[in-house]
Amino acid sequence: MKEKEILQNVYERSMHLDIKNIALAVKKDIDILIDNIESNKSLILALTTSLLKKIISPQQDIRLPRIDFANGYSARVLDTRITTPFFKNYFPKYANKESAFLTLSTREKIKWTKDEGQNLKIRNSELKEAFLNIFDQIEVFKQKPEIYLEYLFFSLIKLSKTNESLYQKTEHSKIDCFNNININVVLSMLSKHFQIKNSSRLPVIAVYSMYEALFDKFDRYRDKQLIPLQPHTSSDKHTFGDIEIYTRDGKPFEIVEIKHNVPIDEYLIFDVIKKISKTEIDRYYILTTFENSFKNSAEEKKVLDTVLNIKKENGIDIIANGILTTIKYYLRFIDNYECFLKIYTDNLIKDAKMSTEIKSFHIEEWNKIQKDI
Repeated sequence: MKEKEILQNVYERSMHLDIKNIALAVKKDIDILIDNIESNKSLILALTTSLLKKIISPQQDIRLPRIDFANGYSARVLDTRITTPFFKNYFPKYANKESAFLTLSTREKIKWTKDEGQNLKIRNSELKEAFLNIFDQIEVFKQKPEIYLEYLFFSLIKLSKTNESLYQKTEHSKIDCFNNININVVLSMLSKHFQIKNSSRLPVIAVYSMYEALFDKFDRYRDKQLIPLQPHTSSDKHTFGDIEIYTRDGKPFEIVEIKHNVPIDEYLIFDVIKKISKTEIDRYYILTTFENSFKNSAEEKKVLDTVLNIKKENGIDIIANGILTTIKYYLRFIDNYECFLKIYTDNLIKDAKMSTEIKSFHIEEWNKIQKDI
């Protein structure tokens, strides 16, 4: 309980922290980590674990986060047991599934000193420098780890409040001209959203939202269950595809794999067959946002011939298509487009709260797209 109590106490102090008393050097390095948290959240948890260890064991050199270092310690064990559960409770968006020490930037046998730390797999040189500088300040210049941890939590609390404000604004936003919305308008909205940067998660959420909107309308899905959408980075993610429908007795029934800006070719089909070779699946969709779905008509013919042969030989129905084409087809069964748009919006927010795959600018851009309508 000692470690948990320390984090809890620091968190409570951070809520009332007077940042005027925090040195500029501390703010500078922590702010750089916070500014890059959506692409490097593991560094935040690794730093939290290290600072916690220094508070618990002041004699421990926290630049040695592995037991196979001389005088090192197991940072991964402490992170898995204490830090990650704490983040899941207080900062779920930025929590790792298991441990921050499973990522390439933190798991290698590299000491976090100024010199050896340059070999860490962190592409952003400014971020790497800030990360290593904090350890240097604490171990070489004997700065107090509590100060860094308090300001880190203060920054995370502030960031979480900013995110929550955006989510609430989005949840309460309304389109006032739904009478002017038809299938083509909905498709245009989604197409614009899919085109922004780092958007590979958006088509997955859109197709999943379509399933949610229609799941109870088709006899095909009677007595079936739509598996909750899992983060792409989830270590316990189902292995068959991005979206999965199971029978009530736990067998995979229908799978959807989604590709973003990747053309469908016969090699993707072969990968599917390899993936499901030992499993009976009724239908498998491969959907892509790539324009026209295939590189050319010759490749399309090869794919269609391949899936037809698979159907004849194995009884597996593989459907290769474009995402917007598929959504357009299913939108015809929706009576109220507002319902689908609301489900999509709610799922964007839900995903954003639980992982960094959906970023703030994705939500902001969706608000803008709705406003433009």
